[in-house]
Amino acid sequence: MKLSFSFFFLFFSLIFLHAQDSPIWNTYQAKQEKSVSSTNLRMDLIEQAPINGFDFLFYVKIKYKVTKESEFPVGNKLKKLYKIKDAIRDKMNSVSDNYYVGSFMLDGNRFEYYYVKDASGIEQHIDKLFKNKFRTEKYDVFVKADPSWDLYTNFLYPNDEIKNFMSNRDTVIQLKNAGDNVETARKIEHYATFATVNEMNLFAAEIEKLAYTVEYKKKSGNEKLPHEIKFYRSNSTTMENVTKFTTELIKLAKDYNGLYDGWETYVVKKK
Repeated sequence: MKLSFSFFFLFFSLIFLHAQDSPIWNTYQAKQEKSVSSTNLRMDLIEQAPINGFDFLFYVKIKYKVTKESEFPVGNKLKKLYKIKDAIRDKMNSVSDNYYVGSFMLDGNRFEYYYVKDASGIEQHIDKLFKNKFRTEKYDVFVKADPSWDLYTNFLYPNDEIKNFMSNRDTVIQLKNAGDNVETARKIEHYATFATVNEMNLFAAEIEKLAYTVEYKKKSGNEKLPHEIKFYRSNSTTMENVTKFTTELIKLAKDYNGLYDGWETYVVKKK
């Protein structure tokens, strides 16, 4: 059974269309040298960073216990961390102009990151907050100059591989929530843009070897990459399969100085 609507994503370019209207948050995990980290960050600020005048990075490190069952806090321990996070956020909003850019968890430590105009006096407010409300918690406070927003752009913000995974993950979740039978193969349409007709045609020749069918080639509204190609192939929408074909197409488009713009499909209900 086919539903008469589709899901479509163009990686994170679409996410930022309404960035000024409301903050956009997302979460990802990444494998580190000895364990796994978890990052929650405000995605839309990448379009503005660095923001003039907010030159200081102020952050709080909160310790939590790691167990054999989980590298991250769960249950009441997680609720307590969220409570601390919200209290810090309220305090920061009351004492300083700021941008809360995200948090990072690894090896029993959670970091809460803010960019501020003036960091003087904030540490005392956070110390008082913990003394009054979270006396038993272990924490540290740090301030450093970061006018280029290096921590946000080069540490918190995901690389292309992780962005691809996040986009695919969110889209597959939406499909599943709509009742999609992800194991069922169906027509999936793809888009890519290129600087020249020749590069687009070379890309087209390569994807045809991978059993894709070109639907059209036309001019796009993109000044830097004005040539668009739309193509399709039958695939399932399992996370494993989606990750495989998007990773392959991203690399192939880059080989010809182009940009893979994403995919769309329809929901297939179980019979």
